[in-house]
Amino acid sequence: MEVLESKAVLINAPEFFADTEFQTWLNNGKSKFTWHCLGKKPSDMSDVVVLVDPELNGEGADSDMPEHIWEQILTVCRSKFKPKLYMPHILVRLTNIN
Repeated sequence: MEVLESKAVLINAPEFFADTEFQTWLNNGKSKFTWHCLGKKPSDMSDVVVLVDPELNGEGADSDMPEHIWEQILTVCRSKFKPKLYMPHILVRLTNIN
């Protein structure tokens, strides 16, 4: 067994969940780490965890989401973390709490 620590951040962004492009991405049927009910409107239970590459170069498992939202996530990560090589991805939990 190998155990590694990972960095994480929580972003409460109801404006992401209100964005129609983000809703389309959220409901596109591709696997995601989420509590969202596929095909429904986002609710306060629609949290999504996305993975950002620790090198902070713009890559990540969920970088196929709308670019204007992905860029905001990267900006937050770049303000909180220094780029690292060979580390686990940064976990970013997006919440929809008004």
